[in-house]
Amino acid sequence: MQDSALLAGDTWFGGLASTFALVRHRDTRGTLLPVELDSLPFAPRRIFTVAGVPAGTSRGGHGHRTAVQMLICVNGEVRVQMRYAGDEVTVTLSDAGPGLLMGAGIWAEQTYVSEQAVLWVICSEPFNPDSYFRQKDGKQ
Repeated sequence: MQDSALLAGDTWFGGLASTFALVRHRDTRGTLLPVELDSLPFAPRRIFTVAGVPAGTSRGGHGHRTAVQMLICVNGEVRVQMRYAGDEVTVTLSDAGPGLLMGAGIWAEQTYVSEQAVLWVICSEPFNPDSYFRQKDGKQ
């Protein structure tokens, strides 16, 4: 399923993945995107950005056994393919739309649609490659 008009509050996989509203403040000086960490549904342990990815390139291709992640597109567009329990959903995040909350157990791959796309990721756990699974069916 491709959803080109995401709305805050959209949900998939029985609520395990959902979109959330972002309030961007735009004016002639640029865009301010505040995220209050104490308002997140988990305690953030790691924050990183992915940038400089050539358009059409995919990254990710894994899931987290126990970690929760929030994905926020701060520039351009990033297509996110998610899979959980045999169901698959593809959504496109943009710098004008909502963010995406993904619970543990969801396999995901991000394709950078635009050359200047930047993805900001907030995670509930520190980096641990042993907690990843690579296969779309959730198995190691």
